[in-house]
Amino acid sequence: MSTIVVAQKNGVACIGADTMSSLGSLRQRAHHVVNKSKITKLGDTYVGLTGTTTSLVVMNSYFANPERPRDFSSTDMIFETFRHAHHWMKAEYFMASMPDKGEEYETTQFYGLIANPHGIFALYSYRSAQQFHKFWAAGSGRDFALGAMHTVYDQYEDVVDIVKAGLQASAEFDGGTGAPFEIHTCPLIAPAKSKPAKKARRSA
Repeated sequence: MSTIVVAQKNGVACIGADTMSSLGSLRQRAHHVVNKSKITKLGDTYVGLTGTTTSLVVMNSYFANPERPRDFSSTDMIFETFRHAHHWMKAEYFMASMPDKGEEYETTQFYGLIANPHGIFALYSYRSAQQFHKFWAAGSGRDFALGAMHTVYDQYEDVVDIVKAGLQASAEFDGGTGAPFEIHTCPLIAPAKSKPAKKARRSA
């Protein structure tokens, strides 16, 4: 498994991931593997995926075509981006998408986190997304990461330190997470300030 975390504070969004892979009980640490990254960059957006390493390969291949729509600026647009991608991933990448019993929709085999100038998001297999105010985590070490980031969020001013705390806790206690860590940052877009209403002029 993996641990991926995102956080935002003081105008900066940050995403980080561990670099260890697992094949059952066999662990592949970063110094053994060349393509160890679990995070990819798509324009101004960083996407980190948990689960099988094939998902990141498929995502990179799919978005390598510049004509394919991509918009990660909001939860609605993330959904539309992956709704469009779902069809092509079944057709071109032979993605297994049949729902299990009791599921209402086909699944896209992606689960992870997103960080970009618009904020921090979680991406789910039904193509839906959630946006977060402070931080979130995904993967096998998620619970440890969330606890650590909750503890330090108000104490640390640097968002990188908050992300490191989450990853370090996961690597300490989760068997599927291992250092070193990969961390990326990007500045957040400042929300537009509303202009004050103009006072109506009095007629003479």
